Amino acid sequence: MADYESIRDEILTVFDNIVEVARQRAAEQTADRLYGAQERLRSGELTVVVCGEFNRGKSSLLNALLDRPNILPVDHYFATCVAATIRRGETEAADVTLKAPDGSLVVRPIRLDQIGEYAAESGSRKDEAVLLDLRLDSHRLKSGLVLVDTPGVGGVYHEHTLVTQEQLPTADAILFVVSAEEPLTESETDFLREAAHAVKAADHPDAMFYVLTKSDRRADIETDLAANRRKIAAITGRSPEDVLIVPVSSKLKQQYLAGIGGDDPELRAELLHNSGFPQLEEVLWSRLARHRARVLLGGALGEADAAVRTLLDPLLAEESALRDTSRARLDELNRETERESARLAELSSGAAPWRKRLEDELDGLRAKVSERTAREFDRVWSRAETEYLAVRMHLEQPDLLALRVNGDLGMARTTVSEWAARRAAELQRGLARDIGLELGGSELGEMPAPPVVDLAAFGRLHRPTERVQHVIPATYRKETRTREKKRASGPPPSGFWNKVKHGWNRTKDFFSPVYETYEKKVLDTPEQRWYETVEREIPEHVIEQRRRELADSVQRARRDQAPRIEQAAQEAIGDFSREITSELDSRIAREQERTTDTLKRLKQSAQRTAEEATRRLGELETEQRPLKDGRERIAALVRAVNRLAEGRPGSGPHAEGEAA
Repeated sequence: MADYESIRDEILTVFDNIVEVARQRAAEQTADRLYGAQERLRSGELTVVVCGEFNRGKSSLLNALLDRPNILPVDHYFATCVAATIRRGETEAADVTLKAPDGSLVVRPIRLDQIGEYAAESGSRKDEAVLLDLRLDSHRLKSGLVLVDTPGVGGVYHEHTLVTQEQLPTADAILFVVSAEEPLTESETDFLREAAHAVKAADHPDAMFYVLTKSDRRADIETDLAANRRKIAAITGRSPEDVLIVPVSSKLKQQYLAGIGGDDPELRAELLHNSGFPQLEEVLWSRLARHRARVLLGGALGEADAAVRTLLDPLLAEESALRDTSRARLDELNRETERESARLAELSSGAAPWRKRLEDELDGLRAKVSERTAREFDRVWSRAETEYLAVRMHLEQPDLLALRVNGDLGMARTTVSEWAARRAAELQRGLARDIGLELGGSELGEMPAPPVVDLAAFGRLHRPTERVQHVIPATYRKETRTREKKRASGPPPSGFWNKVKHGWNRTKDFFSPVYETYEKKVLDTPEQRWYETVEREIPEHVIEQRRRELADSVQRARRDQAPRIEQAAQEAIGDFSREITSELDSRIAREQERTTDTLKRLKQSAQRTAEEATRRLGELETEQRPLKDGRERIAALVRAVNRLAEGRPGSGPHAEGEAA
């Protein structure tokens, strides 16, 4: 089964051959269009954005996938704090985009071992970094595959969610990472719902991938997979059976890369298999190949086929005129070509009906875009006014509220842009079909970013403080001590014998004293007193006042931004109108090259003698051969691309006995 790279390389070879013929024939419009399509295919990139909740192992996953264990910073808590794009480079290097003190952006080269300083949450220069661009000499990144590592969504770093949201408009595919250690969180499901709703990748099942990391830490991994399939299916509107989640262990893959297992091939093979990465790579690369076939290869082959027809048709018409010596056939070819030339001249005029039709249909699209824009952005504002303003943390820290609202506005912009692009593509295909000119390749550009909601003027609500005295009472302990027991004392009793007895006892006590034990209370630790300043809850009346103030500010922003957002949507439609008009004019000019060439050749055919006609037929066979070969090669490549896009076996361009 031929892969994307081999098919793309053969398409580029076909382009080289056709461009050479076009230059020789002075078909400048055809050659220019071919060259542009060739460059788009050669430099075309497919961007895969890796996203998910923080601490899900995204960076570790990419390190293991690229066989580079230490290229991206990894930590047990928050690690990546900026987006990092990873693309192929013959010479390995890295650039960081920094925010200068004056607000401008500066791009500087850095060493690969400095990535952590800018990309890690613990990095010494993370506050300066805006974006990282890495070029790695990895065969995984051939043919324009670009991977984007994002900080993650949810968690305490709300700006991370905003950074991740900003990357979604660039995504041709999304690799969504969940963890075996934790179930899908609310922030993950919210983000996945928005992503599936917004980005162009959502239209293609092959463009949404799911990976369950840290699979080595769970015994019952199948239960976790089934639970996540059900949740993702409910969010994306698919059946659980259609949701493929690949379990992997980056730890086991890194152990494999570190050489664990030594010289035991069976042990190393088992280690790699248990990591899950062979299955992930099979799924990831095969699905991306199918998606790239749809996105990049199909349009290039369409342009090549149209160019071959433009160059070959005049030669075929000339051959037909030379072989049929009757004047009737020549006259018929002339009439057909002149009618086509007249039709193209009419289409190229400023008063061509299709221009008015395009304007009318774009007016209809403008109205629909306005309606969709209002609906999507109203959803953002309603969520801000009800859900976000109910979160106490947003009231105490309005900068977090601004981050959430601005992130949602960016997602809404993406949603409208992608929806409008799909509607516009349908419009242009219908128009091109009706006027007899196939059309492809034009896309509606993204809407400009909406104005930023700025709530910095509010500042943070500081909780009231109170000076509180703390007292730790003194503590005592009991000690056991010994002392001499007191005996009889005092004056001697009366009577002779009593006095003798008393004297005897005193003499005995003197020579053999008696001792006793007793307990004494002793100070252990003295009393301790100190004062501490503690925060108290902000009074409810202050919170409610802040909620009303922020609600007023959000409502003002909603009113102020509505006309700007509407204007941005209309400007995007205007840009597309100019783009599709230019594209159609270019295609008309190419067809006019074909009819002009055909009429010239028919005129020359009418003036040739029989001997000249015979010689010219031999020349025509030589001129047609590379174009006919190219047409056959293109047909074979179209079948190969279709098989690759559908994931069917035998997708090579030489399948089914096709000639090379």
